[in-house]
Amino acid sequence: MRSVRSLLSPLSLALLLALPGATTGCAKTTTDGTKVPKGKSKEEVEAEQAAAAKNAKVNELITLANEDLQMGRYISAYERGEEALADNPDNADAYVVIGAAKWRAGDFAASTEALRKAIELDPKNYGAAVALSRNLRASGQFEEALSVLTPVIEAENEGFENKSCETFEDCEDIGGWCDAQAKVCKAPVGLDSRIGQLWSHYVLADAEAGPAVADEVFLSGAADGIAADAIRGYADFLRAFQGKGELLTVEGETGTSDLGLHQWTGLKFSFATVGGQPTTAMLSEMQIESHIDADMAASLGLEPLGKVSLFNLGGYDVVLVPEVEFKGLKIKNIPAVVDDLSAFGGANLPDEKPGIILGHQVMHRLGSVVADFPAGSLTVTKAAPAAAPSGAAEVPLLFLDQWSIHIPATQAHIDGSEYDIWIWLGGIHPSAISTTEKAYLKSDHLPREVENPEDVEGGRKMVLVDAVSFGEQKVASGVGGLVYLEQPGEPGIAGVRAFAGFELGGYANVPLMNQLKFTYLPAQGKLWVEAP
Repeated sequence: MRSVRSLLSPLSLALLLALPGATTGCAKTTTDGTKVPKGKSKEEVEAEQAAAAKNAKVNELITLANEDLQMGRYISAYERGEEALADNPDNADAYVVIGAAKWRAGDFAASTEALRKAIELDPKNYGAAVALSRNLRASGQFEEALSVLTPVIEAENEGFENKSCETFEDCEDIGGWCDAQAKVCKAPVGLDSRIGQLWSHYVLADAEAGPAVADEVFLSGAADGIAADAIRGYADFLRAFQGKGELLTVEGETGTSDLGLHQWTGLKFSFATVGGQPTTAMLSEMQIESHIDADMAASLGLEPLGKVSLFNLGGYDVVLVPEVEFKGLKIKNIPAVVDDLSAFGGANLPDEKPGIILGHQVMHRLGSVVADFPAGSLTVTKAAPAAAPSGAAEVPLLFLDQWSIHIPATQAHIDGSEYDIWIWLGGIHPSAISTTEKAYLKSDHLPREVENPEDVEGGRKMVLVDAVSFGEQKVASGVGGLVYLEQPGEPGIAGVRAFAGFELGGYANVPLMNQLKFTYLPAQGKLWVEAP
């Protein structure tokens, strides 16, 4: 008959020995009567017991912190994460909790720092990799966003029984899926890591890598419902351009044109030629892919390469736009959906409607987009400028992922307060700047200042904002503001908070934008702001 010791794995035996009062047949008795395993001192056993107790406490704190995050209690989650680090400074999961709490609070820099530390401690930490990849995508660092996901994806098959297979059912007994091409069972696919990969490939317009990720998701059965719809739409869009050559190439160093800010949409617009035809082109960081008007596509004789259904946006034909030129610079081979852009006309747009809207995919490929609204001029460059213009303030530029759109956001502060508000660039509210009640009160204002709102049903209070500043530079003073009270709140901001889980606190609206010069550096996550 086999002994009890032979039935225990090394790990279970170690855990058993670490339990208070645990003994084996090989124990010895110390002078004070305490029994300890043979070959160990009393001090060693007590140290093991203390370490086990501390580890249990740390794990419990992290569990509670994750529950706090699910309930929206990010301050409590952060505090528990810090308490866990006090007991174990090298715990990667504690840094993940802190990174998540700081993201929810709108502290992007601290969130990214904590998540980088988690990855440094444990490159295969799934939660850290997925969250850091999201942060990096938000700041335009898509190549690094892909690289941090690689170790956790490679780790999926570690220790997994890669037996041969012919059908999906052949792998069910070991909890995997059958790679029909390789004819081998593979471990379950992490959906969040693959979504992170595909989202990066999509903005980079990588028509080869993106669909391959989606294929793996669907072959493994990892996605269904809303996630499957979004993944399918992105993959089908990219798949239509496979074999069509390099996409989004830039010729020339600098392009120039006129510039306006559309009063009804908050989008930039400019004169450009599309396939040699003069038209109004809009630039939108919010739309990910580019949209060409159906009439413009027909006049250029563009043949549809396929039809896609994009999540939350509808079904479209897709085409390859040969080129868009701003004087001195051409953007070639632009993937685009064919759309009716009539809804983007009217107001101060010079034409009945724009011929094309260039989305985030295009803007990311450019080194910079300089929008000088007071001067009415646009400059686009192939390479990013080496340094900010003299006197410009540098602030972060994020693109908050809502799956079907990206929200362009930066930081500003009002009325001399040091509290930075994340604001949506390009709002169309009837004021220079809009804020949530929470952001307004955190900016050194009193609750009585938002009493008796003029718009009771909409929960809007008109205020005078003495100063608006980006970084250390004051760029506007004595402007009209709107405060959106907590109830009913502002739907756009509420949507970002609910979906992206990020504390967005306001809008820089058209009247404020028109006073400033912005240099967008999408691939660097930076924005330079000047008051001409």
